Amino acid sequence: MPKCKFCGESITKLDKDICPFCGEKKPLEGVDNETVDITQFIQTLPEEEKKPTYKEHKKIINILLCMFLGYFSADLFYIGFKKIGLIRLLINVSMHAISSLTLYFLGDKIGLLWSLLFPFFAIFIVYFVNSIILIFTKDRKDANGVLLK
Repeated sequence: MPKCKFCGESITKLDKDICPFCGEKKPLEGVDNETVDITQFIQTLPEEEKKPTYKEHKKIINILLCMFLGYFSADLFYIGFKKIGLIRLLINVSMHAISSLTLYFLGDKIGLLWSLLFPFFAIFIVYFVNSIILIFTKDRKDANGVLLK
C-alpha cells in the first residue's frame, strides 16, 4: 500500500487528493506506486479441531436401559429426551397408582403387596417387549439427531 509523503501512514490509492490522517493535499505525488502483497497484512485464524459437543450414544445401552429401567424412562434420559422421559415417567407412575388402587379396592382377597407389584410387572413386561422391538429398528436417533451406534 502506498504511504503518505507527509506523515508516512499507509493510505489507499483512492486517497490521492487528501490524506485521511494528516489532512495534507496530494499525499501521493512524487511517491512511486508499488504493488504490495495484501496477504502479508491479513492474519489468518488458527484452525481449531472440530470436536463434537455431544456424546455418542450406543444402541445396546439404550436397549438394555429400556429393557430393565424402561419404567423409569432411563432410556429416554440416556439419549437426551428429558422432557419426553419426564412425561413418560409421570404417566407410568400415575398408571401404576391408579391400577394399584383399583386392584386393592376391587380385589376381594388380594393384598396390598400384590396390588402394588402386579401393575409394576405389567408395565415392566410392556417395556421389555418394547426393547425387543428396538433391537430390530435401525433408525433410532438421539436428541441431537445422530443415529445410535
